[in-house]
Amino acid sequence: MDYAYRRVGTKDFTQTIEAVEEAVRLHGFVVQQFHDIRARLTAKGFPIRPLVIFEIAPVEGADDEMLSLLLPCRINVYQEGDSVVVAALRPTLFKAVFPEHELDAVAQRVEAEVIELVDAAVG
Repeated sequence: MDYAYRRVGTKDFTQTIEAVEEAVRLHGFVVQQFHDIRARLTAKGFPIRPLVIFEIAPVEGADDEMLSLLLPCRINVYQEGDSVVVAALRPTLFKAVFPEHELDAVAQRVEAEVIELVDAAVG
């Protein structure tokens, strides 16, 4: 299994960021943090390709102990050649990190929601 769910979009970089923000809201998540990595590094003299990272969490159930082990979910938007990519780390990977917890069901549910969110953003 791939560690990330990755989709190439058809929108430009700015439109893709806006689409991710909208998909986050529509799928019951909230943006906890937004990191513009390119802006930060370019300001320090290290120009890189466009890259932003969203840290998101579901609005409902965020106080659930099992769910909190998976949070925040990260969604990256980056430029790859002429394409814009939206990628998310798969929450089901964390069941290996925390084997003493029974994360299968919650991780699969959150992963399905994150995949829907990514698909909506690039669709």
